[in-house]
Amino acid sequence: MSVKATLRSTGMLAVTIVLLLGGGYAFAQSGGLNPRLSGDIVPAPNGYEAVAVKYIVTRSTDLYISPFIWAGKVLGVHLNAGKSVDALAKLNGYDWLLVGKNGTGIGYVPISALSPVK
Repeated sequence: MSVKATLRSTGMLAVTIVLLLGGGYAFAQSGGLNPRLSGDIVPAPNGYEAVAVKYIVTRSTDLYISPFIWAGKVLGVHLNAGKSVDALAKLNGYDWLLVGKNGTGIGYVPISALSPVK
């Protein structure tokens, strides 16, 4: 049996592809903002840009581990309307913000659930 056939039959090929794609995240962020992330928070696919605006939650929402709702929620965290958030960065190419606590990213929230503080 060839190495390729062995990898396919054991599912190792899928793992290898995921590892290769995962390495691209770190490369995409080089040269831009590189915020600290907690736990299972996934790095932004296209990196981050600075945020100079303060935001408040206008529509109750969950926090997510990536800028894709299907990727999953940060367990035990829900943002209620009226709560201010510590916006650490905006994701390049996405209408999502990385929000944090004590300077560390704890999850992502869609900008549509927020409003700039006046």
